[in-house]
Amino acid sequence: MGHESLKQKFFSLYESQSDALFRFVSFRVSDREAAKDIVQEAFLKMWETLSLRQDITNERAFLFRIASNLVIDRYRKAKEYSLDSLAEQGFDAPDDPGTPIEVRIDADQALDRLQDIPEKFREAVWLRMVEEWSVKDMAELFGETENAVSVRIHRGLKLWRKRINEDISKKSRPETSIE
Repeated sequence: MGHESLKQKFFSLYESQSDALFRFVSFRVSDREAAKDIVQEAFLKMWETLSLRQDITNERAFLFRIASNLVIDRYRKAKEYSLDSLAEQGFDAPDDPGTPIEVRIDADQALDRLQDIPEKFREAVWLRMVEEWSVKDMAELFGETENAVSVRIHRGLKLWRKRINEDISKKSRPETSIE
């Protein structure tokens, strides 16, 4: 592959994946600037890899794996994280009165409850439900079978629903005051 076609391939990947990659990284780190740095470093590593070997079968999954590894490296050093940046980006739940209450809860609370489930489930739910990744692409990213990823998504959704329903139950109980 010539240098020009390699550049074209890289820029096409950047155009199609930079926003999604930023959301993916922002979901896992609390600092917006750190997320930008990680995305930039991921694309730099992707460019280096494409320059050396052009036989990557799924560039998107490979790029997200690079970013995921960079986030893990960051946590090993810093040990901090949050979903605050997602709320800042306007991740909202619908507020149509006809929508079931499980869906109408406050988006911030839903994100808080998502943070309560183990990371391997949280990441799978995020990629599937928000980023709309296919199970096949997620399997490549995680280095697992499609069946294992499907199970992870199912269990993650179940845990997340449980946390959300706990919040709803707390809200629906009448408050009692002792005077």
